[in-house]
Amino acid sequence: MQYLVFSLYRRSWQSTFTRLCQRTYSSLSGSKHLVNFAKQASLVTKDPVWDLVSQLKRERKDEEIHGALNNCNISFLDYVLWKHVVYSPSLNKAISAIEQNQGLSGQLPTDGSANVRKQTLRLPAWVALSLVCHKVRTAEDAQDGLLHLISEHSWSLGSKDRPALLILSTHALAHFDILTPMREIVEQFLARMIQFPTFHFNAFLRGLSGFTRSEEAANLAVSILEAMSAREVPLWRETYRSLMRDRFVTLQLTKVLHTKMAYEGVVPSAEHLEAFLRIFSKYGAIQDSQEYLRAIRRYCIEHGLTVPYGPDVHLRADLSGKTHPANTLYIRSLRHDRASAFHYLHKLLQLDAAHNPGHITSVPGPSSRHAPTKFWSGTKTGVDIFDWTTALISAANDKQTSTSTLIALFERSRERTKQFRPTVVTYTVVLRGLLFRGAFDEALRIWNQLIDSDILLDRKALTVGVQVLTRAGHPQDAFYLLNSFMDAQRTSSHTVSLPNDKHIAPATHHWINIIVINEFMVSLLRIHRPDVIFQLWDHLEQLYSVRPSEVTLNILLDAAMLATKMDNESVRGTFAHLFHMPTVESSSPVDLIMEQLQSAHPPPVVGIWRTRRASDVARDIFRTMIYGNWKKLIDVEAPASAVHSKDAETTPLYPLVELAKSITVPFSTRKDHNVQPNIITADVHSSEKKPYNPYLSIVPTDLTFSAYIKLLGFTARASEISLALAWMRALQINPSRKTLSIALVFWAEVSLRGPLFEEWAERRNKGESEYGRLVEWISEWVREEAPTEWDIQKALRAVAKIRDSSFGPL
Repeated sequence: MQYLVFSLYRRSWQSTFTRLCQRTYSSLSGSKHLVNFAKQASLVTKDPVWDLVSQLKRERKDEEIHGALNNCNISFLDYVLWKHVVYSPSLNKAISAIEQNQGLSGQLPTDGSANVRKQTLRLPAWVALSLVCHKVRTAEDAQDGLLHLISEHSWSLGSKDRPALLILSTHALAHFDILTPMREIVEQFLARMIQFPTFHFNAFLRGLSGFTRSEEAANLAVSILEAMSAREVPLWRETYRSLMRDRFVTLQLTKVLHTKMAYEGVVPSAEHLEAFLRIFSKYGAIQDSQEYLRAIRRYCIEHGLTVPYGPDVHLRADLSGKTHPANTLYIRSLRHDRASAFHYLHKLLQLDAAHNPGHITSVPGPSSRHAPTKFWSGTKTGVDIFDWTTALISAANDKQTSTSTLIALFERSRERTKQFRPTVVTYTVVLRGLLFRGAFDEALRIWNQLIDSDILLDRKALTVGVQVLTRAGHPQDAFYLLNSFMDAQRTSSHTVSLPNDKHIAPATHHWINIIVINEFMVSLLRIHRPDVIFQLWDHLEQLYSVRPSEVTLNILLDAAMLATKMDNESVRGTFAHLFHMPTVESSSPVDLIMEQLQSAHPPPVVGIWRTRRASDVARDIFRTMIYGNWKKLIDVEAPASAVHSKDAETTPLYPLVELAKSITVPFSTRKDHNVQPNIITADVHSSEKKPYNPYLSIVPTDLTFSAYIKLLGFTARASEISLALAWMRALQINPSRKTLSIALVFWAEVSLRGPLFEEWAERRNKGESEYGRLVEWISEWVREEAPTEWDIQKALRAVAKIRDSSFGPL
C-alpha cells in the first residue's frame, strides 16, 4: 500500500520558506466591518465626522477636505496641527507624532493661547477614529499602537465618540484574535453613559462576535447582554444572527439568547429558528432540538412553506410533511445515540417511500426540486447523503461500534445506493471515527481513497488528514500537507491544485487557522514528538500567520512534561539535562522540522529547548503570558508557602532537619523563595526583540492552569502551586475540583512534614500547617465546590499515573 500522499521535495523548501517569511496577516485597513459600522454610525448619529473619517483614508489637498472640516466645525488650524498624525505612514509613527504634539504644548505661550494648548493636549475624536479605521494593518499595530491609543486617549472622548472608538477597536482586535484586552475594554464601555445605547450596544456585540469561539469571549458577550437587560436596551435581530454564528457561539451563550428572546417577546424569524436548532443539535441537546424542530414546523405551516417531519415520527406523530433540511439538523442532536439516529433515518426513508411510490432515495437532480423555501440554504426531495452522513456521526461516536462495522456502514452505503455519493464531510466523519478507535492503518486507507477521488478538500478534511498521517507514522507527510495548503492559501483565491493534481476548494477564508495547528500538535504529542511541538511554537507566526490560543499553550505545557518524562528514562537524556547540551538549529524552520521528522521515532533527547530544559522554557512562557497580559498580577501574593522542596526528602538527615524545624520555626513563617520573581517581559528565544507582548491571544482557562500545575508538580516546582492558584482567583477563573485536587496532592509534598512533625508543630505553634492554610483558603474561595476526600483519592491516582513512565501524555 502506498502510504505517502505526495512525493516529498517536489518543490524547493528553501523557496517556500522565503515566501513564508514575506507573508503577514491580512490587513484590517478597509475591512468591510469597519466600513459598515462607519456607515451605520453616520446614519444613526447624523454626525458628519464619519464623512470626514472616510475622506481621510488617503491624503488629499487642503481645499478638497475643506468642506468636510466645515461640516464638523473643525478649524483649519486644528487640521494643520493634526494633519501629519492622520497621514502618518504607520500607527506607531502616528503615536509618536501625537506625543510630539503634546510635548510641544508645554512650549506654547500661556497668554492668549489657552484654547490652542487645550486642543494640542487632547487628541480630537476625528483623529482617533481615523487612526483606528485606517492605520491598524498588522497584529503588532493592534496590540501595540491601538492599545496605547485606547488606554491613553479614550478617556478624553465624549459619550458619542468614546463608544465608537471602543467598537472600532473591538473589530480590530477580533480581526487578529487578540482577546486578552477585551475584558478591560468591556469594562470601559460599560463604565460611562452612552449617548446612543441601542445602536452602540448592538454594534459592540457584533464586533465581539468576530472573535473565535471561546469561553472568555462568550462570558464577555453575556456580561454585555446582562447590562443591556438592566438598562432595558433591546437586542436587534441582526445582532442575534451575529452572535449565533458557528464560529463564535457556545451552548451557554445560546441559552442566554434563548431566554432573552423570550423575555423581550421577540418573535424568532426562520433564520433564528434554524440557528437555534443547529446549535442545540451540535451540542447534543435533544430536548431543545425537539422544541425547535416543532417550532419550525409551526412556522412553515403558518407561512406556507415546505413542512419538515417532526421529531416523533417513531410514535406515528408528526407524520405530515416532507424530508427537510431541519430533519438533517435534528438527526445531529442524536450524535450520542446511534440506535435512535438510525431509527429516525429509517423512519424518514419509510415515509419518503410511502409518499413517493417508486421513488429511489437519492441526491435530487435539478429538475426534481421543490419550490425553494424562504430561509433554508438548500432544498430536498428525499433522504440524501447529508442525512446519512449525519446519522453516521452517531455511529462514529459510539464506542460500541467496532472498526469493521463503521467501515462497513461507510462502504455498503456506496455499494447499495450508488447515488449516495460520499461528500468530503462523509469521509471526514469516518476518518474521525477511525482515529477515535486507534485504527490508524484503516484510516490511512480511507484517506488515500479521498485523495484519489475528485472530491474537493476543505479545512476540516485537511485537519483530519494531518491527524491521520501523523498518527499512522508519517508526520513528515502531514507537515508537507500543511505547507502545501499554506502555499495554496497564499497564492490564489480560486480552486488550485496540490502536488499530484489534487484539487482543493477556493480559500474564501484562511485555510490554516490555530485549530488546525492545535490538532497537528496533539497528534505529535500522541506519537511522542514534543521536540517538534517546541519548534512549531517558536515559528507559528512565521510559518502560518497564526497566534497561539489557550489550547496551544495547554498542549505546550503537556509537551514539556512529556519531554521531561521521556528524557528521565534515558542516560543520554539525563546527561543532557545535567549539562544543558546545546541543540543545533538550521537557519530555516521548515528545513529544521523536516529534518526532525525524517524519522517517525523521537530522538534520544527531546527535553532540551533553546539550550535549556523544556520544562523551564514552558514555565517561563506561562509566566510571561501571565505578567505580560495582566500587570496587576505582579502584586498578587501566594496564600501559603512551602516548608521544604520536593528534593529535600532525599537527603540523609531529612527527618532530623524536619524535627528541628518543627520545634524552632513557626508554620506561619513565609519562606523568601515566594517573593515575587523578576518579570519576563519578552520571549527571549528570538535574536530580534519583539516590541510587543506575543501572547495577547491567550486567555487561560481552568484547563490551562491544570496543565501548568501538573508541570510544576512533575518538575519539582510544587512550591509555586499556591501562587498559581492565587493567579486563578485574581483572574476570576472558576477552578474545577479536579484541578484543585491535583494541586493539593502536589502541594502536600512540599507543605507537610509527616504526621509526627505536623502534630508536634501544631501543638507547639498553635497554628495551621501550610497545607491546612491552603485548604482553608481554597474553601473560602470556592465554598461548596472545594474538593472532597473522594476527589483527593482520584487525584492521588492521577498524579501516580502522571509519574508512571508507562503512560504517555495526559
